[in-house]
Amino acid sequence: MSAYEGAWVGWDGGTRGMPETLPDSGVRLLPITLSASQVRNYYHGLANAALWPLLHNAIEKPRFERAWWQDYQEVSTLFAEHALSAAENLPGSIIWVHDYHLMLVPQLIRDRRAGAPIGFFLHVPWPSPDIYARIPWREQLLRGLLGADLIGFHTEHYRGNFLRSVSRQLAGTGVEVHGTSVVMPGGRTVSTATAPISIDSAEFATYATDPGTKKEMQALAEQFSGRRLLLGVDRLDYTKGIIERLLAVEMLLERRPDLRTSLAFLQIAVPSRDNVREYRQLRTAVEQHVGRINGLYTEPGYDPPVHYLYKGLKQRQLTAYYASAEALVVTPLIDGMNLVAKEYVTVQNALGGSGALILSEFTGSAVELSQAVLCNPFDVEGLSYRIEDALALPHDARRSALSAMGEHVRVHDVHHWVSGQIAEITAHSKGTYTR
Repeated sequence: MSAYEGAWVGWDGGTRGMPETLPDSGVRLLPITLSASQVRNYYHGLANAALWPLLHNAIEKPRFERAWWQDYQEVSTLFAEHALSAAENLPGSIIWVHDYHLMLVPQLIRDRRAGAPIGFFLHVPWPSPDIYARIPWREQLLRGLLGADLIGFHTEHYRGNFLRSVSRQLAGTGVEVHGTSVVMPGGRTVSTATAPISIDSAEFATYATDPGTKKEMQALAEQFSGRRLLLGVDRLDYTKGIIERLLAVEMLLERRPDLRTSLAFLQIAVPSRDNVREYRQLRTAVEQHVGRINGLYTEPGYDPPVHYLYKGLKQRQLTAYYASAEALVVTPLIDGMNLVAKEYVTVQNALGGSGALILSEFTGSAVELSQAVLCNPFDVEGLSYRIEDALALPHDARRSALSAMGEHVRVHDVHHWVSGQIAEITAHSKGTYTR
């Protein structure tokens, strides 16, 4: 079987006329259509207004509604049934379930087809047991996940939190944690793994040297002529620390008047979840801060120091911004991984650049990209000094750090991640998994 042969079961997002296969691969696309009520309760409700904030350390207060939970269960059953139907047409296949939207699915599949090799990967953090305990359906979600043979996390910290949550919430039920594995009452063993996800580094490196990208870079060089470009790239989300970043830039401009005409900070915010109240409020707050900072620190006759784009960018455009930025500021309050950081060092390294990466210590990527200028985004004044320090780093020091990080991402790319996870799920199903 080809590494890319299989079927991808997913929500169609309301899109019509989807292709039958994933472009440039043999993977069949099997879309699921959800009703307006299911989208509202399952996706915008339980998944994004309850689970998302909860798993991100409850930075925004989670909301719990029984109607949401009912639809979450119904949609999970729908996904499980479609996955099993696809697996029947692929003899010897494994079933790999992804992320917090589908935490009940592994056990639903096991209930219907006990011998199927099942993997699960969580793309977001797992919080401390005390925070996880707040959700009313804490035991049901854990049992749903434990239907898998292998559960993957980005970091050891997230894996440890999960295992401690199992020990606490399922104590006295016959479920036991042994090291990094969980033994179920019937003797079945569920393994856990740490596997930090990555990017297609070769693709980004190719875009970095593409003639079309160079034209985009030339346009940016003209736009920001005479200024050093400081960049932020995020989905507009309250976990990303965008407000804290803007306040840190404000402190820097207050402390360093010379930077008001020599530094440009560009924040790219990709629209996200406009149907969720907290996201609409965040957009308003970000735009108000940008306007206020520019009102205070724009010098007569000069462009404003803060630029803001509320839009998604094509990959070539984004690559050009990465290539043009002297520093990238990645300051999530918590983030499962953060692939923007990996994209930036890959593009810069492909061009022999010396860009500085200012990276929150609360991202999964900080474990791998330890040569970055690490920061605590909760300490806004401290963050402003870290940005200043990064801009003052000697060229050789920045280039050395960038080269090391770029090489790590090149070796540990997304293809390495996929093949490793599939191999581990397969090994577990054959009884040869020893990790």
